[in-house]
Amino acid sequence: MGLSKLLDKVNQAKSAVESVKGIKTKLKNIDKTSVLDQLGEQAEEAKRTLEKRRTSLEKNLDARNKGKSIAKATPSGGSTDLIYPIYDQLENYIVFSTRARESRDGTNGQNLLSKNDVEIMLYVKPEHLASNFTVNYKTQGFGSGVRGMADMFKGDGDGSLGYGDLEQFAGEVKNMAGAAINKLMNSATGDYLNFSAGRAVNPMEEQMLEGIGFRSFSFQYEFYPRSEAEADMVQQIMYTFRTAMLPDTYGTSEETANENFFNYPNVFDVEFEGPISERLDGFMPMVCTGCDITHGDTELGFFENGQPTKSSMKLDFTEIKIVTQENFQKISPIGDKSITPTDYSITDKRTRGD
Repeated sequence: MGLSKLLDKVNQAKSAVESVKGIKTKLKNIDKTSVLDQLGEQAEEAKRTLEKRRTSLEKNLDARNKGKSIAKATPSGGSTDLIYPIYDQLENYIVFSTRARESRDGTNGQNLLSKNDVEIMLYVKPEHLASNFTVNYKTQGFGSGVRGMADMFKGDGDGSLGYGDLEQFAGEVKNMAGAAINKLMNSATGDYLNFSAGRAVNPMEEQMLEGIGFRSFSFQYEFYPRSEAEADMVQQIMYTFRTAMLPDTYGTSEETANENFFNYPNVFDVEFEGPISERLDGFMPMVCTGCDITHGDTELGFFENGQPTKSSMKLDFTEIKIVTQENFQKISPIGDKSITPTDYSITDKRTRGD
């Protein structure tokens, strides 16, 4: 071995010894009590977290088992809770709550979801946070003749017409007649008269408020259950949405077996739960107008009990109340809650039991 290589070995050994001495010194300086305290705190925190998740899981699994009875037994009242995912506690949820539909009892059975309500808690996606507000206007022309007539009929507010008003009336009629003749002549000449005179008709248009449309929303979900129990929960969630959105006939619940009428489906109350509920606008009561579901994935396969390991669901909702300025205060997190919302919806009153 050359001298240079031998010196390198000696230096490496020396560095290693110094490094060990440094570690030993650091270990002596560590406060053993402090380390034990920190480990103890972490252990307690982990224990609390596990206990919290265990309690939540037991509650959710119990809710799943109760939810299965909806399709198999007559509802006896109360509330059923369904949730996805069931193994993870999320900070924010969107909650779909059914209002009980009108109950119609009879010897032929009983309509479902009429004496109990269901709360379905699902995860929130970015596209769920969008909201649309639309006010409808139409364009309407008010010519000088119409405006003059309107001003004249206002009068002094007592509904009477004096001599001056009659003169104004005659003048406005003359103006309107002249405008009508001008329109007729220009129509016959292809607007040549006005064009040759270098003028154009002023339509004197205004934007007239027509009304407010009903808002619609779509919620798309993908489910990847991690167990047969969670797959059962997904199945129950999809079943509940489709049951609640569909009408049933009187024939399934009335003694007369009358098939001539539909019983109205359930109305949903939809709201955010969690910190985002204090920052985002909410929803008016809604009806479910669509529920598209697809199952399965050839790569992921199925559970042993036949449940798919992947499912997709698209929900379409339309609100049953228009959003007026008063109603907006109720669904806005910073709205003026002292303002009484408007109650024009018969469906809203009927399903609330007022």
